[in-house]
Order: sequence, then structure tokens, then C-alpha cells
Amino acid sequence: MNIKKKHKIMIAITLGLIALIFAANLIISQLISKKVADLLNNQKIENYHLSIDKAKFSLFDRSMVISQVHLSPIDSSMIKLKQNLLDKNTLQNISISQLELRGIQLLPLIFSKKVFIKHLIVADPLYQKFGNGIKSTEKQKPISIDSIVIKGINGFELDEIKVKNLKIQVINITSDEITFENKPMSFEFSGFKLEKIQDQVYRLKPVENLFEIKNIEVSFPNKQYAFSIEKLRVNFEESLLSFKNLSYKPLINKVKLANSYPFNTEVYDLNIKDMKIFNIDLHKLVENKGVFIDSILISQLSIDIYKDKRKPFDESKRPQLPHDLLKKMDMPLLIHNISLDSSQMVYEERLENKDILLKVNMTELSAHINNVSSIKEYRDNPLNIDIHAKLMGKADLNLNMTLPLREDQNTFYFSGQLGASQLKFYDSAIIPAVGLKILQGNLQSLTFNASANDSNSNGAMIMKYSDLEAEVFKHKNTDKSGFLSWSVNTLVHKSNPGKNGDLREVTMNFDRVMYKGLGNFLWKTLQSGIVNTIAPFGMTKEKADAKKIRQAKREKKKQEK
Repeated sequence: MNIKKKHKIMIAITLGLIALIFAANLIISQLISKKVADLLNNQKIENYHLSIDKAKFSLFDRSMVISQVHLSPIDSSMIKLKQNLLDKNTLQNISISQLELRGIQLLPLIFSKKVFIKHLIVADPLYQKFGNGIKSTEKQKPISIDSIVIKGINGFELDEIKVKNLKIQVINITSDEITFENKPMSFEFSGFKLEKIQDQVYRLKPVENLFEIKNIEVSFPNKQYAFSIEKLRVNFEESLLSFKNLSYKPLINKVKLANSYPFNTEVYDLNIKDMKIFNIDLHKLVENKGVFIDSILISQLSIDIYKDKRKPFDESKRPQLPHDLLKKMDMPLLIHNISLDSSQMVYEERLENKDILLKVNMTELSAHINNVSSIKEYRDNPLNIDIHAKLMGKADLNLNMTLPLREDQNTFYFSGQLGASQLKFYDSAIIPAVGLKILQGNLQSLTFNASANDSNSNGAMIMKYSDLEAEVFKHKNTDKSGFLSWSVNTLVHKSNPGKNGDLREVTMNFDRVMYKGLGNFLWKTLQSGIVNTIAPFGMTKEKADAKKIRQAKREKKKQEK
């Protein structure tokens, strides 16, 4: 009987303890939940209102769930932003349907003020950036991740972060346009920790050395483009950033997109199979202190460019040459080497009154670019570009460029060679551009070198070829013009060297059209050399030297008078 009584007492005590634990859990959970809810709802943030629906803490599974978190701009601030009366040009809206913290370690928190959390789950986050369309002239303030001041705790570590259905939008509130939007993304990655440097000062560090996100898809509705990455991977230990299958493509047909532009703007279709960025300074990047990279390797780039040149040029444009752009760049940028291999490029133009496209392609494309820098102390050495390719998939093309980065230098240099090929291989470019079809002829080699500044170029070219024969088409279509074909084949130089064995070296020169870019500048310079080589009255180097002597004599006679 005494044993039964003892059992009853033990059961009663056990049940009492369980009830007490449940009661304590309920009371503590409610107290913590209310404290967190009040703390968040009572936050005062300039231009914003922070609210949550509810916060629920569970002592049993050491978790916290916060529902319907909203950080929204207040109405008056949005009105001021639209009217450009705010002291900034953007405002943000952040909405999260649920924030869940799992595996909160209570003992270190209570006795050591150290916060350890196993998992953070962010459900349905929406980030919206509202702008008024006015570019900000204010420089971004640096963010320090090596000296973060936090009071009230002695450490922090979050092991894993899981994000479900992340949505990002950039909205112009003046025109009510969505300028950037992504497809909802879900991913998870290792978290971060605060490493104590001194009292109340911490350094932000990743918990693990690898970070990976798959299937990133972003659209730009106002530009009609989509951007995607199959896999993005960051190795913090090796300072390595890698991308798989990166693409930037039109959302609609390229012809339709080009036709929608008021000017003859390029339409791009780009894909990169593999890209690696080595020794990137992630600290400086995160802290807005600039981009510092040892080298970039791009493999299997494929790029298609299409232009409708029936549209007018935007004569207000002033595209800068690469070295000028670097000199004027405010952001610190240093990339020691960029390499490109196993790539290809196709360029197409729709011309006025022509029923066929101008088409140029380069296969087996590779490039090496050295010293891409906007930082003055690195600009004593020039920017060097070295390109190799098969032009039209047939002829070996080499192009070398040296562009000065020093403030007191402006002249840049370019030279190159084009290998042997049949001239008819270039018909897809020559016929639409100048209405000339090559019937026969062989190019042995073409070499050139030139110097240029922002406004004009000068140089020399030697083009060795033989047995040139062509026919000319009418200006508005591809019907053959018999008279012009006869004239061309009668008057042009059919070979170089000619029958007399003399090799013609010709001049190249071109006055840059300031609303056109580097590609047009280089091509028009080379085109002048080709025309001078083939045309009966082309300017050879010998003629140019003789002309300079005559001009010098005339100047001397004027001075003597």
C-alpha cells in the first residue's frame, strides 16, 4: 500500500513538473514573443514604417517565427521622392511573409551573451527599389566588414540560411515602369559569424568557404532582355568566383527588337559557357571600395550583334574610347589580366535599300587584355589588347592595340595581320557594304600599323593579292551593273605587286565620326587602306611622301616672300 502511495506521489510530482514546464514554456514564450513584437513594431526609421503581424517563440524547440514583416516607405516620403523633394533618389520596400529562426542556443545567450542560431529560413521575400529616374551624384559610402561595432553581445554565429521565392524589382515611380525583375529564386547557403577583434568590435566572416546559387533568372522588361546564370559559385578561401552558362538574350526576336528602337542601336545575344574570376578582393567589393581582380578567364563566349542601319544614328551620343573611359572612371578598378578562348562572334547589319544582310563572323576567337585600371598609380603602363581569330572562319587575323592610361598621353596604336585566303570569302560583308562581288582573286597577306587619338587616325598598309576580278551591283538592289563591272575590272589594280613588280604600300587615315565607337573608327581606318590599295588613284605611301615634300616647299616659298 505504501509502494502504491509512493507511485502516486511520484506520478503527481512528475505531472506537476510537466505542467509547470508547459506553463513556464507558455509564459516565457509569450513574454519573449511580445517583447520581440513590441521591439520591432516600435522601431523608428526615417522615411519608413516597420511592422510585423506576430512573433512566436517556442522554448521547446528553441525557435522563433516572425510573420508578415514589412519595411515600407511612408506615403509622404514616396510623394516627395516622385517630386524630387527628398534628400535621396531611391526608397526601398521589403516584405517577408515569414522569418523563422531554428536551433537558438539559450544557455550561451543567457550566460555569455553569445548568439548561436542553427538555421534562418526566409519565406517569400520581396525587395522593391523605387527610383524617380534621376541619377544620383552622391558616392556610395564604404561599408566596413572588418570593424563592425555591436553592443550588448559577445559573439554571433548563424550556420545556414535558406531563402524561398526571392523576388526583386526595380521600379521607376515617375513612369510607373518595372525596369528590373527576376523570376522567384530559392536557394540555401552557409551563414556567417562575427569574429571578435576587441570589445564590441567584430569582423564579419563566412561560416564555410563555399557559397553556391543555381538557376538565376532576371528580366529587364523595359529593355526587353533576360539575364541568366545556371550556376554561381564563390570560394572564399581561394577568392575565386565562377559562373556556368551565363547568358544575356533578347526577350523578343532581334529584328523586332531592333525595329522598336528610334536609332540603329545594337541588339546583343550573348552566352558564356564558363567564366572564372581569380583572386578577387571580396572585402573591398563588399565594402564599396572598388573592384580588384588578378585575372579573369572566359571560355566559349558566343556573341551575336545585330543592327538595323535603316534607322538613323543618335548623333547626340559620344561613346568614349576604352582608355579615356578608364581615366575618367570614379570607381577604383584594377584587373591585371583578362583572357578569352574558344569563342566566336557574328556581326550583322540591315542596310538601306539592300535585300541582303551584311555579315561578318570570327571563329576560334581568343584575346588577352592586360592592365585594365582606373587607379592612377597603375596607369603608368598602358592598356594592352591582343586578339586572334579566324575571320570569316578562313583567314588568320591578329590585332594588337596599345592604349595609354597616363593623363598626359592620348595617342594609341594598333597593328595587325590578315593571313592568306580567297577574296570571295568576304562577299557577305563586301556585297551589302559597297555592292561589289568578288568573282576571283587571292589574298596573300595584309599588314597594317597605325596611330590614332580621339579624333583621327593615320597609318600604313601593305595588302598583297593577285588576280582580282569583281562585278558591281546597282545601289538599290542586287542586280548586276554591266557598265560599272567593266569599269571596275578595267581600272582597278588587279594585283599587288603589279606587273612591274613594284609593291604598293598605301596610307590609311580617317577622321572619326564622334557619335560612333571604337569598332567603326578602326574599320574605317582599315577601309581607307584597302581602297587606296585597289583604286587606280589611291594614295600610296610614295605619293603621300611626295605630297608632303611639295607642301613643305610651298610653305618655305611663302615664308621667303
